[in-house]
Amino acid sequence: MPNLTRRDFLTTASRGALAALAADRLCFDPARATETEPAPAAPSRRLKYVGWQVGLTYQTTTPGGLSRDDMMRLLDAMARHRMNLLSLQMLSFAHFDPKHDGYCWPVTNPKLRPLWDSTAINGRPETEYIREVIASAAERGIEVQLFMNCCIWNPEKVRQSYPDAGLLERRPRPSRPRATRPWFYCSDASGTWRLIIDEVTDLLTYYSDPNVTSYGFENMCSHDCFCPATREKYRRETGKSLLEASDDERDTWSKRRISALLTRYVSHIRSIRPGLDVWLHSRCTNDQGHDPKRLRDCGINYLLPHTFHFPITKEKFHRSLRHMEPNRCVLHFSARDIRPSNYPLWVQTPKSIAEKIDWVLDYPGENLAGIVFYNPNAMSPRNIKAVYEQIGRFEW
Repeated sequence: MPNLTRRDFLTTASRGALAALAADRLCFDPARATETEPAPAAPSRRLKYVGWQVGLTYQTTTPGGLSRDDMMRLLDAMARHRMNLLSLQMLSFAHFDPKHDGYCWPVTNPKLRPLWDSTAINGRPETEYIREVIASAAERGIEVQLFMNCCIWNPEKVRQSYPDAGLLERRPRPSRPRATRPWFYCSDASGTWRLIIDEVTDLLTYYSDPNVTSYGFENMCSHDCFCPATREKYRRETGKSLLEASDDERDTWSKRRISALLTRYVSHIRSIRPGLDVWLHSRCTNDQGHDPKRLRDCGINYLLPHTFHFPITKEKFHRSLRHMEPNRCVLHFSARDIRPSNYPLWVQTPKSIAEKIDWVLDYPGENLAGIVFYNPNAMSPRNIKAVYEQIGRFEW
């Protein structure tokens, strides 16, 4: 598993990486970002999308997150390297980043205010700047995606406005009659669903610029949940107990149920923004309950699967992409070398990034549509440089 040794880290620090991370600005400095070497090989695969996904606050080192100038520098570097998609993660969660928590746009629905990050620069109406970034991205030929981590929220804040939202629960056992998963909510609970709808409505209403061409989201996966709402739903729909269902019975029902939830969610999104592309952050693993054969009918345009967040072999990576067919996939490629809290991230280096790009180039399937690299806030300048070098191996 590629990892940073203590010597590597200290060497990186001596070259100014810690100063770059402390300011959050040098990571986006075009002068640094464009110091690239010739591409290692001739382009051999055509993609539709190549870009960054960046958290406005997530894994930044300053309380307010990224500033307008940070984002403008990032746009300039993206344009210089011909990137054409900027995905903006519009919230953070203290479970993985203790310094930042909540929505980082000026929310207008009063019920959402407890979940709003009042310290975020972009979250305050007087300093909001993403509307300008969206327009500036359009001038550079860069499409913008808004991205949310659906159903991951701070429980103390959720209960203030949505007391009937329900946390995911593992299967009860004699030794643990009830075991919830902190921060992860089940979309079967009525309060959870109301919060899901309220937040996406507020976000897409606030940012209505036509250059917001897609909306992406993670989760809405309660496949392994045994909370009261899910158990009651199963009883109501089947007349049986979820606790007595076989694995095959539960899997079949859960995939059908989650597909119906996805369809409702996408339909609501398009009632706000007709024609908007909707991307699902999923690898369609069994624990997620996303059936790859049904997702197009749910209205999903692209999958944005976790890629290299956790250790995997080349062969398993290729099988995973094959499993997601016929869906078009834009890889959510973690190029980070700084771990979040409570998250066993597979740390990457310039060498490992190049190796993983080899794996992408060797993939024989036809459902690969692009790569979005995640998250420059948690990447040293050398990893950012490696990303810009490696994308020269593709055509788009």
